[in-house]
Parts: sequence; C-alpha cells; structure tokens
Amino acid sequence: MAAALADEERKACDLEGLKRYPMSFAIAQHAIPIGLPDIFFRDREVTPTPDEFTFEYVKSEEAAVKRRQALTRGLATFPEIQRPILMLVAGSQWTSKPGGLKAFFVSRNSIHVDELLAVLDAEGLNQHAALLREGKAYFGPDYGTELQRYRRWNRGKGDLDKDFERYFKELDARFRQLPRLLDEAVKRIEASPELTAIYEPIRANMPEETRFRRLSGGIFACVDPYDDVDAVLSRLVALPKPYSQIMVVKYFQDEMLNGSVHQAFFNSSGNFMPQVEAALTGWGLTKHAEAVRKGIAMFPTPYPRDIEERRNFMATKGEDFDAALYELTGPVDDGAMSEAMIRIARENDILPK
Repeated sequence: MAAALADEERKACDLEGLKRYPMSFAIAQHAIPIGLPDIFFRDREVTPTPDEFTFEYVKSEEAAVKRRQALTRGLATFPEIQRPILMLVAGSQWTSKPGGLKAFFVSRNSIHVDELLAVLDAEGLNQHAALLREGKAYFGPDYGTELQRYRRWNRGKGDLDKDFERYFKELDARFRQLPRLLDEAVKRIEASPELTAIYEPIRANMPEETRFRRLSGGIFACVDPYDDVDAVLSRLVALPKPYSQIMVVKYFQDEMLNGSVHQAFFNSSGNFMPQVEAALTGWGLTKHAEAVRKGIAMFPTPYPRDIEERRNFMATKGEDFDAALYELTGPVDDGAMSEAMIRIARENDILPK
C-alpha cells in the first residue's frame, strides 16, 4: 500500500506529465451522458409527475425500465464502434464511487448490470464479469428491484446488514485488484486506429476550462494543501512560480465560491493569504488583491498562518468583523481569477494539451 501511494505521489508531482491531457480524462468527460442516461436521454415527450421524484418511485422497477430505455436511446446516438468504449467508461464510473461495488449494487446504476456484463463478456474482460456476477448472485435467483436490493443492505433507521457490508467489501477489494474499466477503454482506443481517429481529436480539443481542472487537480495532489502549513509552504517554494501561484489562488477561489471570503480565511486556504495577495498583485488583478489585503489587515501582525490561531482570533470578534470579511466577497467573485489562472497557465505553456 505504501509503495502504491508513493507511486501515486510521484505521478501527481510529475509536472511534465501534467502538461498532457490524458485520454482517460477525455473519455471520462465524453461518457458522462451515458453514465447518467435518465438525465441526458430521458423521454422528452413525457412530463414527469411529482410522484416520480419520491424515493420509492426512483427505486421502482417502472423507473428502472425507463432508465434502461434512456440508456438504449443514449447509446444509439453514437456510432456502434464507440458504444463498448462508452459502456466501459460508464461502468468504471458506476463501480468506482465511494462504497465501491456495495454502492453500485444498491444504487440505480445496478439496474444496468446485465448491459454492463454483456459488454465485459464481448470485450473479453472475464475476471471483471465474474466478480460482477458474484455480486448479482448474492441477491439470489430474483435479482429484485433497486429498492429491494437497497433494503437488503439498509433496513431503515440505521439498521445496516453487516454480513452484506462484509461480503461486498471483500468483493470490491478483489475488483480493485483488476485494471480499471476506464484504463481498459483507453487500451482499446490506443490499439484501434479507427477509435484513435475518433477520440484523439476529442482529447486534443477539450475546452481550456476542462484542461485547467486537470492542471489544478494535479498541483493540489502534489502540494497537499491540507497538510501541516510549514510542510505545504516548503512544497510551494519548491514549485516553479506559475504552479505555486495557481495553487494558492485556486484554493482561495474554491473556498470563496463554496461560501465567501470569510470562509476562505476561516479554513486552511487562509494559511496562504499572503501568497494569494502577491499572486493577484503580480497578475494585475488590483481590485482582487486589494480585497485580500483588506482581509489580511483585519488580523494581527504578523498574519496568523496557523489555522487554530486564526480561528481563535476570529472567535473573539463580533458580527461586524464577520460581516466585513463577508463583504470582501463581491469584489473577487467576478470570474476574473479563473480567466487569469488559465491565462497564466497558457502563457507559461503549462496548460495541458
């Protein structure tokens, strides 16, 4: 496990590797509608009734039939050669959510188990198929409705079937030992000139915003901003300037958009406010930098980078202090920071291609 984590960390800190947008990311984006067929391919001529949004209906066999029909409609919008790829990617998304195969078999995605098994069989992925069949067999000859499968696990009011959980935890552990279905899809694309001709332009022409998410996610994995503040600052200093600037500004922006500038100072993103202000100033975002400076000035000097020290100080202040920090949100919530981060990545040739 430790070696695997070390490998992942080295991969995450491969700054050269971050300059290429992976095919796996591209096809994961491309397959999102197939993974959510009832949203993207529902029957537009039928208006849902309020009853169709209840817990019981969503997990009923009637809803399952509609979702299978939606998946069929969705797949029909793609050339036949792409359909196995899309199903492998959707299957990867369905089976890799938190909770693994347990979550798969008690969720709405489980109604597609037969469609997924058909693709696994056709693609020669026999080990994956065998484990999914083990999971399906757990429910007996009558696979049942989604609600019935859910109730096998959760009988209500926190009464969870521990044997169920143990069984699917062990099954999922074996499933995790196999290659990801997403990676199997990539292998098939790479081995097929026809599929490569379809998917390489999709990969190469992903929107800048999408490619930037790959970059920022990689930087976050490398820096691990939730770690001890001194360790994080050390890692930031070791990065080339554009990477470290993007990391701190993106972290600030994420917390601000999730709540407000007050939240950004309150949480661990607040550890790096001096770096945020310097980056925004250097990028010419004077209004944004001034807002961050005003926030910093509301704290003691030197600025408390330690989150507990900062929170303890904030706890001694009243509503006026909180309101003043909240009011700094408006000047920075205009989209300019996102545009600037993408521009900096582009100008420094680090935006994934």
